Amino acid sequence: MSFLKRVLSSVGIGAAKVDTILQGDQFVPGEIIEATVNMKGGSTEQEVEALYVSIHCTYEREVEAIDEEDEDTEITSVFLLDKFHVADAFTIAPGEEKYFSMSFQLPFNTPLTLGKAKAWVQTGMDIKRAIDPKDRDYIRVVPGELVRALFGSIRELGFDLKEVECEAVPSGFPRPQPFVQEFEFRPLGGPFRGRLDELEIICFPGSNSVEVFMETDRKARGITSFLAEMMNLDESRSRFSFGPEDVPNLTDTLSEIIEKQS
Repeated sequence: MSFLKRVLSSVGIGAAKVDTILQGDQFVPGEIIEATVNMKGGSTEQEVEALYVSIHCTYEREVEAIDEEDEDTEITSVFLLDKFHVADAFTIAPGEEKYFSMSFQLPFNTPLTLGKAKAWVQTGMDIKRAIDPKDRDYIRVVPGELVRALFGSIRELGFDLKEVECEAVPSGFPRPQPFVQEFEFRPLGGPFRGRLDELEIICFPGSNSVEVFMETDRKARGITSFLAEMMNLDESRSRFSFGPEDVPNLTDTLSEIIEKQS
């Protein structure tokens, strides 16, 4: 290999390329994704140390202002949800094409692509003395059956989804990710209209159940309630889990929980 070709390859010119084809672009957390990783050699022979696929998502976190006069700012951060090995070390010749079939599970803690949250599958190669080629494929993450049932029951009670935020949590949070996805609902009708300001939930889906953290914000009534609301003392919280067997009665169960808090 000439010196010029080595230099060009090291900066990505004439280097190998990678492209991953996913069997679909919409998935639910926990779903098995089938994929084919396509590689094509560049203008020079290259030694690939490893080929991998990783899953990433975004979340928002607040950065405190340095000066008191300035305001805190919100920035978008990226989190590595999981990484999967595709192939060990191999050599790819100029113009050679290689194909790798694989499957991997979308992590259950992948946030839904609602609001500002984004998720993608990234394919990369580790190549010595060269810029590692990468391929990014954005995916749409939608609720699984249990979370869809939960959202459906909330709508049956007259609530409408107003806002979704994927936000950082304090350090020490007992979860594998540094963020949670919060869903904020407002009562537009039903038995809780005029009684609640909002209903906020955080979901942690698993293989056969969903853990839910729920917070209700009661409608202020009179000066005492108003002061309590200003001091954030009027918020009630609950935590529960449900599975497929609980879905037929889920709306009634939610109504009872919210009623106790409101």
